[in-house]
Amino acid sequence: MPMFLEISWLIPGILFIVLPFVVILEYKKSYLGAILSIIAGTVATILSIGGLMEVLGGHTLPSGALKFTWLKYGDVEISFGILADELSMFMAFIVSFIGTLILIYSLEYMSHDRERSVWAWPRYFFEITLFVAFMLMLVLSSNLIQLLIAWEGVGLCSYLLIGYWWWKPEASKAAMKAFITTRLGDVFLYIATVLAFFQYHTLEIVELNAAAASPMLGVIALSLFGAAIGKSAQIPLFTWLPWAMEGPTTVSALIHAATMVKAGVFLVARFYPLYQNAMAVAGIEPLVFVAYIGGITAAFAGILAVINNDVKGVLAYSTISHLGLLMLALGVGAYAAALFHLLNHAFFKAGLFLVAGSVLHATHDMRDLHKLGGLKDKMKKTMLLAFIGGWAIAGFPLSGGFWSKDEILIGTAATGDPILFVLGFIAAVASSAYIFRWISLMFFGEPKSDEAKHAHESNPIILVPTAILVVGAILWGIPIPYEGKLIPIGLILAESVAHISPSVHTLAEATAGSLLLPKELIMGITVATGFVLAGLMIYIYAIKGVDFSKYKGLIKAQNLFQQGTVVDVFYDKVAEAVFGKLIAALTAKFDVKAVDRIYEGLPNAMKRLGGAFAKMQSGHINTYMIIFVVGLIFVIGLFLMEFLGLGVLSMFLG
Repeated sequence: MPMFLEISWLIPGILFIVLPFVVILEYKKSYLGAILSIIAGTVATILSIGGLMEVLGGHTLPSGALKFTWLKYGDVEISFGILADELSMFMAFIVSFIGTLILIYSLEYMSHDRERSVWAWPRYFFEITLFVAFMLMLVLSSNLIQLLIAWEGVGLCSYLLIGYWWWKPEASKAAMKAFITTRLGDVFLYIATVLAFFQYHTLEIVELNAAAASPMLGVIALSLFGAAIGKSAQIPLFTWLPWAMEGPTTVSALIHAATMVKAGVFLVARFYPLYQNAMAVAGIEPLVFVAYIGGITAAFAGILAVINNDVKGVLAYSTISHLGLLMLALGVGAYAAALFHLLNHAFFKAGLFLVAGSVLHATHDMRDLHKLGGLKDKMKKTMLLAFIGGWAIAGFPLSGGFWSKDEILIGTAATGDPILFVLGFIAAVASSAYIFRWISLMFFGEPKSDEAKHAHESNPIILVPTAILVVGAILWGIPIPYEGKLIPIGLILAESVAHISPSVHTLAEATAGSLLLPKELIMGITVATGFVLAGLMIYIYAIKGVDFSKYKGLIKAQNLFQQGTVVDVFYDKVAEAVFGKLIAALTAKFDVKAVDRIYEGLPNAMKRLGGAFAKMQSGHINTYMIIFVVGLIFVIGLFLMEFLGLGVLSMFLG
């Protein structure tokens, strides 16, 4: 009896239910609302784990068990409900578990905000609880329009939380940038929804995934990916994510690890059978397009992360790179590898953001890496957690990232496309470079600012959730005996979840052909290159203590690729040219030439018309009698012609 599946509607439901009480209790007494949020998150986590165990154990719900009809017209029915399969419960576990740990972490990290306003914490915990609730609703949606509502809810919450520090103009600007940029992608989800409805007369995800191959299915697949590009910050809509660092670090951790940006990857994974059934559109294969956009984004953002100088900016570009790696994996058919890496990334990226939060909390929000340094003696526990998380994100042996990156690179090699393989390889090894540069600049050398000099270790409320996440990223990679082989725990879970449909062809079948390189060679080259780059970063920044900040030309070049990249600046220039100048000029011209002339000409026309009628009002009885007689003769003539069959009235009236 699938007990947890039957009440799986409570996974998002419990968070929605407690929302008003979170605000009321937190306003009445500090910590009450926050603790209620944590309790609700814990309940959602328990339900998610229970549901995941049940679906992996072979339990399912009867069709329509958790559905209700919202609209019905003829034979077309739109329903809302819960799709409790392996993928949705897997995602629900990640979202609820990491979201709950971040809520606990927030008790200390956001403590100073209570001093600013009595509404600070009620607002914060309401918005972040709503954020998690909408993401859980998104991953459990059975219907495309229900998913769309949750999709927009996630976007709204990200806007509110990125701009949470309302007194900072940068935060307001960043929130608007995130909202507008992701809306560009969201248009494509509306297009996909409309096309699906009119083409297939259904919005049910299961039915759309089972749709027969057709050109329209390819258009829907590309439209869905257009939405994913915006939410998951892929090229060309990646510029909003580095700006999103203006929000609290807890928000950054949640956005990057478990909610906003994972929504785009989930969308492609959710409709994976549809993608595999989709036909090429104008010669473009949807999954090949996904692979190339993901690969280019992964390599490009990985390189930018290496030269970024912001504590959270490095992690932001790292997230863009890893999201690209996930898209690359899905595009080449490495479905199980993508899910495994999604799991690993959620844990090590959330953990590393919480490490960054610990450093920022201790240094009064000093985000410039070149003004930190020397924290290894003051924050030994935080440094240890940074190394564990860094080991995982770099994909070094025994970590989850070691296995999932290797599986993704094998998938790209299986395609026989050297370009995709090189793009994936660059992204994979770049992680080693940027994360150990990040660690070296923060923790080694001499303190380069008063904030760094007076730093202190964080308390357990910050350290314990961080430790759970970074250690978890290692544990997913621990091999255990399974079906006569040693297989990492996380890969066993991912492969169990990957059986979403008998029609899905996964990497296990794709690798039956020849690889560009042998598996062992791929693993060896990747790990060796990663170790060399990590050692190089440690040697340059930790041992030698080279200070590149004194080279003004280099810093000027680096500044082109910081929070506002040259791409960002280009977009701003284009937007200003198109909306600020071209459209404004055309609108002004239309206003003067058309609107003004209409409004200026209308009174004159009415005046002339009134003058014409005024001439008829002469005041002479004889004139009125003549007009009356002429009119009467005209009317009698019309009726007479009708009587004789020669009238025009019958011509018009039939």
